[in-house]
Amino acid sequence: MQTWIFFIKIIGAICVMTGCGGAGLAMGVSWKRRYVQLGQMQRSLRMLHGEIRYTGAELPEAIDQIALRQEKPFSDFYHGLSAQMRRMDGQSLKTLWQTEIEKCLNNTYLTKEDKQIFWSRSQLGYLDRQMQLSSLEACMAQIEDNQNMIRKNMKEKQKLSVALGLLSGFFIIILLI
Repeated sequence: MQTWIFFIKIIGAICVMTGCGGAGLAMGVSWKRRYVQLGQMQRSLRMLHGEIRYTGAELPEAIDQIALRQEKPFSDFYHGLSAQMRRMDGQSLKTLWQTEIEKCLNNTYLTKEDKQIFWSRSQLGYLDRQMQLSSLEACMAQIEDNQNMIRKNMKEKQKLSVALGLLSGFFIIILLI
């Protein structure tokens, strides 16, 4: 009878370690996914910059074009923004931009700070072409700074996340045994 209890404890310990290690690994993976989504955000803004600068497109037309060439979740964001702009219901671009960020970018790996950088570009509708381009360039520079910071610290944070997950698993096992 005692051997069965021992085996059950061992199986429980393995399950706890696997769960805690998996949680740590998931936290580490989230850093990589945030980095990838920041890259998508930057590419979308670079495309918007190009549409405004080189094709001379107005903002609604440029957003339509960007929506067609983006991956999720940014394709959904630009499609929604484009549809809202076409409705012309009197809302400012700032309000529309914020609404679409909350709706489409809510379930992403982007932090509140990342979304704030993206949201700060919502004044595009009030600016002339040159100011729009300058605003987009400033946003892309901020995103690049964030990406560089993540790239520099990502490996360490991934290792730390896994290590903390495993250590918390050991701690739980010690408490339960």
